Amino acid sequence: MNRVLRAFGKALLSQLHPRMLALLLIPFGVAIVFWLLVGWFVWDPLVAWLRIEFFETEGVVRWLFTQAARFGLAGLEGAIVLVAALMLLLPLMFVTALLLIAVFAMPVVNQHLGSGPYRDVVRRGSWSVAASLWNAVSSAVLFTVVYVVSLPLWLFPLLGLLLPWLCWSWLTARVMRFDSLVEHADPDERRALIARHRKAYFGLSLLVTALNYIPPLFLITPVLTALAFGHYSLSAVREARGRAEPNGVIAD
Repeated sequence: MNRVLRAFGKALLSQLHPRMLALLLIPFGVAIVFWLLVGWFVWDPLVAWLRIEFFETEGVVRWLFTQAARFGLAGLEGAIVLVAALMLLLPLMFVTALLLIAVFAMPVVNQHLGSGPYRDVVRRGSWSVAASLWNAVSSAVLFTVVYVVSLPLWLFPLLGLLLPWLCWSWLTARVMRFDSLVEHADPDERRALIARHRKAYFGLSLLVTALNYIPPLFLITPVLTALAFGHYSLSAVREARGRAEPNGVIAD
């Protein structure tokens, strides 16, 4: 846990570097373009489809709201449809931003950290757009399947918050641990480090993805996530190789 918190704290400091602040334009730009496209092409058809599925098709949801209407809660229909539409679209925006960060921004983060506090960590791997893209897309496909299958469970209030968080965290850990290691660790090192730190990577992703629930912090989450995983992974590589930090203490 100390390693996770230390990586997160270092990421917050690194985020203040002008070069890293400039990277924030990527998720910010993605968010603007995404919502413009959604508003133009997707929103009205999606809302209409959800209204039909929820309230005009026989099923559990329609029955529940029929019962709720008897208690004067019929006005919730419109709000429920809007919330459902947002719950479907927000993960898509998050996934799009995360994939762009993983494929295009993570090399910048690796270079920034590798030429700074981790300049002593020798690069034994190599960056591959194809490998990064395959890892990101295959992870996104698995994420989408699990996310969609879990949708009925969102009717339970606590699960409606917990399940998306767990899904986003799993996707973040799977994508970012690979990209944060690929340049500095050779394939054998990478597999060993992922196996050894799998729980810690997931814990780190739980921490950073929690920021998605706090607007407007979700705009900085993708770059901050890349920095946090970069710090964690490079520290782990250094320790695994028996490398000492400048003060002579092995990173913990």
